Amino acid sequence: MQREEHVFGAFEIAHYRPKERSNSVRIVHPKNNEEAWWPLFDDKGGPLFPELVAELDAIKGSVVSGLVFRRDHAHRKSSALIPWMTERKDLRYLRHVVKKIVIAAGLRHELSFTSFRHGGFTEGADSDLTDAELRAAGRHRSRQQLPTYAKRTRKQLIAAAKKRREERTRTALSSDSALASHDALVSGN
Repeated sequence: MQREEHVFGAFEIAHYRPKERSNSVRIVHPKNNEEAWWPLFDDKGGPLFPELVAELDAIKGSVVSGLVFRRDHAHRKSSALIPWMTERKDLRYLRHVVKKIVIAAGLRHELSFTSFRHGGFTEGADSDLTDAELRAAGRHRSRQQLPTYAKRTRKQLIAAAKKRREERTRTALSSDSALASHDALVSGN
C-alpha cells in the first residue's frame, strides 16, 4: 500500500529488522511524514509475510547500507548495483521495467506500479479491513481518501448482503425466542 517513490526512494536497509526492533520493519511515507513500524510476526511468532521476509533477509545479508531495492543488473556507469530512483528522484526507468513485466505476465496493459497500490487497498477492503485498519496500513489521515484507493467490488457487495441476511436471521431468532418466552409466561408454563 506504499507509493513507488517510497518503496524505491525511502526504504533503507537500516529500516529492516534493526537490532532494537528485530521483528519489525519501519515503513516511511515521505509524502505525509508518516511512519509505521510493521510487525513481521504475530503474537505467537508466526510470520505475517513469510516470502517477503525471506527475500529481505537475503538482501540484508548482501547490502550493508542505503536503499534496499536496487537494480539487479550493472549500470553502464557503475559495476555496483544502483538504486532504481535516480539522483533527480526519477523513476521512469523503473516504470518502463514494470510495464515490461506486466506485459510479459499477460496482465492488462494499463496496469502500472500504482495499480498495485490501489489493488492492495481494494484487497484490504475485500478482506473486511475496517476504514481505520486501511488508514493505518496506508498512513492516510482522512477516510475521505479511501474510496480513491479501495475500489468497490462484487465481493464486497456479496459480503454486505450476507452480513445483512445473518443479522436479520439473528434478529428474527431473538424475536422468536422472546415471543416464545412471553407466550410461556402468559400461558403459565
